[in-house]
Formats: sequence, C-alpha cells, structure tokens
Amino acid sequence: MTGRHWLAGVLGTIATFAFLGGSSLIVAGGSKAGAGEGPMAGMGTLIGKVAAPKEFKAAQVYAKNTDKKIVYMVYTSGGHYQAINLLPGNYELSVKKNGFASDIQKVSITPGATVEADFSLREAPMVPRRGVYPLFRIPLETPAVSYDELYPPAPARALIEKSCMFCHGPNFVPSHQWDAKMWNWALDQMMGTSGMIQGRIVPGTFTSAEREDLVNYLTANYGPKSVVRSLATPEMPLDEQALSKAMYIEYEVPAAYGSPMHDAHFDNRGKVWLAERTDGRPNIAELDPSSGAWKDFPIPDPILLPHGVTSDEEGHVWFSGDVGLGQMETATGEMALYHFGVQATVRQSHGHTLVLDSKKNVWFTLSYSNELGKWDHETKTLKAYKSPTAFSFPYGLAVDQNDKLWMAEWNRCKVAKFDPEDGQFIEYTPLTRPCSMRRVTVDHKGTVWYALDGGGKIGKLNPNTGKIVEYTIPTKYSTPYDIQADADDMMWISDAGQGGALIKFDPQTEKFTYYPSLQFTDMPKLQMTRDGNIWYSARSAKTPAVGVLYPDVTKMTSLVPRY
Repeated sequence: MTGRHWLAGVLGTIATFAFLGGSSLIVAGGSKAGAGEGPMAGMGTLIGKVAAPKEFKAAQVYAKNTDKKIVYMVYTSGGHYQAINLLPGNYELSVKKNGFASDIQKVSITPGATVEADFSLREAPMVPRRGVYPLFRIPLETPAVSYDELYPPAPARALIEKSCMFCHGPNFVPSHQWDAKMWNWALDQMMGTSGMIQGRIVPGTFTSAEREDLVNYLTANYGPKSVVRSLATPEMPLDEQALSKAMYIEYEVPAAYGSPMHDAHFDNRGKVWLAERTDGRPNIAELDPSSGAWKDFPIPDPILLPHGVTSDEEGHVWFSGDVGLGQMETATGEMALYHFGVQATVRQSHGHTLVLDSKKNVWFTLSYSNELGKWDHETKTLKAYKSPTAFSFPYGLAVDQNDKLWMAEWNRCKVAKFDPEDGQFIEYTPLTRPCSMRRVTVDHKGTVWYALDGGGKIGKLNPNTGKIVEYTIPTKYSTPYDIQADADDMMWISDAGQGGALIKFDPQTEKFTYYPSLQFTDMPKLQMTRDGNIWYSARSAKTPAVGVLYPDVTKMTSLVPRY
C-alpha cells in the first residue's frame, strides 16, 4: 500500500459494513481519508481503518514514537485514517473516541515505509466532557454534572457569576472544600488592594449582606464535606472533511525539566523555546523539532520564574519573569538579566508577555505592578508606563505595523493602545460585560482582535474608528485564551472550555471549525508559521509537551517552523 492516495472528506452517507471476528461493525461514512501527498523523504506513513459496533465520527488515532517521546494524532474520516511524515522508530498505536475503547498495537516504522494498522472499537461508557480550569487541580476522573447541579439556583449564584466565574471559569469554585473562614479569606484577598492579587473584585460588586449570603452559599455547596465535581460540557461540533487533512504532533518535555511550561516560541533558526516556571529551578528549554532533541538552560536567578518568551534577529532569546527580564545568546547559552528593581523575594512586578518593535526595543507587560515595560535597545535600560486603569492586570501584548502597542487588561477586561511617541494610552471596552481578556493580536490588515476567556467570545476592533464587533463561540462554557491570525487572516483560537481545542474562525463566513486537542489541556500562547501551522505549549496536560497543529498536512514540507 506504499504510495496509496486517498480522497479527503466524506464522499457518501451510506454506511459500509466490515465483518471482523464474526461481528457486524460499522465503518462510518464509507469514504477514505488521506493526505493527498506523499511523505517527506526518510519519513514513514501509517494507514488503516477503524470499525465499531455503531456509527461514530472523527475518532482520534494516536501514534506514539516511544524512542523519541513524540506523539502524532490524526482523525478518522469515513472510518479511515492516514498519518504521514512520521519519524522512523517504534510506535504504540491507539484510538480514542468517547463511548468506545480500543486496544494498543505496537508497530515499527522504517524510512519510506507504509504500515497498515486496523482497529476494532468496543463500546464503553460515555464520559461527560469538562473544561480544563482550574489548572492542575481537578483530576480527570472527577464526576461532571449539569450547571444547575454544580451551582444550585439561588441569588448567590449570580454573585459568583459576576465576581468569580468570568475570570476563574466554572470549575474553580467547586474544586475547593473550604469552611466559612477560608471563603471569607479568599474574598478578602480578591477584594484587597495590595499584594499579588490586587483588587480582582471591583469595589461595590456586592453589599455586606450579599457577601454574607455568598459565603453561606459557598460553605453549603463547597464546604469541607462537599464532593468535588466539575461542569459537564457539550461535545464539540466536528467537521470530518476538515479534520481528515489535519495532524497534531506533540513533543513530550523531559520529566527532569519540570513544569508548567509556558509560551512556546520558535526563532528564526526553527528552534522552539519554552519558559519553565519551576520554583527554585527556572529554566529556558530548547526543542529541535527535526530530531526531537531537547536542551535546558538554567536561569541564574532562582526567583526569576520566566513566563513569556520571544527572540530577535540577532540570535537572542528574551524572557520575562517575576522580578526581571532576561536575554540569552542562543549560540553560547550566556545570559544577561535586567531586574525590575523590586525586592528579590517579592514578586511585585510579574513580567508576562513580550514583543519586539521595529527598532529592536523589547516591550512587556508587568501584571502585578499594573504597567507596560520597555527595554530600550539603544540605552540598554528599563522603563515602565502605568496603565490608566487601576488593578487592570496587563496580560497579552501585540505590536502593530506602526509600532503601536496593544495590551489586554485581563482583570478589568479592556484593550489598551499605547503610543510610544507621546506616551499616552487609549482604552477600549468590549461589548460583553462582565468579562476577562487574556490575549490580543493584530492581523495583517491592522485589525485588532481579542479573546474573552471569561465571556466565551472573540472580538475585533477597528483601530481607525474604534468600532467593535464580537462573535460568540458556538459551544457553551468556552474559555478562549489566545487568538492569532495566519497568513490568510484566518483567526486561530485556543479554547480549553471543552477540554482543549484549536478553533479556526473565518472572518468572511463567520464559521468556526474545531480541532480537538491531542491531550486534555489549555494552550496559553499560539504562534503561527508562514505555512499556517500553529505551535503551542500543552501547559496543563497530564504529560507536559510542546505541540503543533498542521491544519492541512498535505502542505507539510518540513518539521522545522519558519516565519
């Protein structure tokens, strides 16, 4: 079957029956999915069909290279699948589809070879889907229940929705088992005006009587004797024709590196960089996607836990951290650190997202100190500009074609424009309130886009007129984290609301297309290649990894990302 070419998409609706082991099994749709192009030189191909006792749609086929700790995932279309451009090695194969179970097969793939592996699925209990948040807290086996069961109807529920949920997501509060004293402490923290949290709940959100009612509700439903549960979310809409062309690849982060991993970023050499926020052991990690090889670079200051990562054209990787900014020579690993001038043991600034302008200046958000920071390329000095809204928690950052900065204010949910020429901010308020906003970007036409992780919407802002248009993501409880434009100005969104997905949004047709993620995870920062592939970090996944989605694997010419 080497060189076999299959048509992508579903070509018919009549079910084809396969008889395996004497059982009548349905291969959904009856069409064959394929890449349309052959694999790259030295790579292997995996093909096969997946059958089951009842119809299914877009099952996920996993192929893990156990030698290199690299996982590939493709989707079935019409019960068939094909994965191309697999690095040679030993593989473990499996299929995942809610309501079914599969066995694991082991195969070896050699350069240029095509290996066929068929699967016969068994029926299994349906497992309700749930969102990712809160990170690292709720085990996957936690029961998922309806919204009214998780949050019994009461006036206090509305207080949670407008003061907690739009920021933390629906699973955060039910993941705790606190008494009244602890819930009061948490509210004091959120309403405070000092420290790391800094006034997340706006003064006047509720009266003293409403606060008492809220604490009673929290204690009654999420007290020490409560059962930890999560919110059941709907299944994602799946387009088999689109998914038949797609492939995910994830490179597992070495266990010794620690986690969580933040903000995957590739440089102009095609190397991928990650920030490792491990207490007492901060590092910057480098991945070579062509081989799967990793390198680790310790940061000299144990308090400078990195968050954002970017790179310049001169061979430097830049990273922001809790107390400073770092610059590393990629050739030597030598680092220079620029501290923000705060006490070394207090994370009062929290450097977050970084971007570079055309003059090689490095701009970054300072979340806890409510500032926009700048490292001046000429003077090699730092400067900060105060956000016009108190406790706004500056988060995502983008630079437009005119070197204007666009900042997402997470806590107060605004888009702020900063003009370096006059040092002035202009703020824009989304149509949806309340909300929270993590990331912002600028497409190739100069339109500003934002994602409301609290609100389940994306929005576009015309910088010339200030006009805002918002679009609702079609699945309930969506939590869009980042939004980025590909070369064709298709918008790509990372959404953890249904357990993890990348979503393509076509601004012309206003159509959303879902690509369920390889793992149950969120993807806090996206980066686009010139070929339209999307790199991300699987931050909250069971197996920390950096990954890439190829929306159309037929266009895949290299494992190395390029601008």
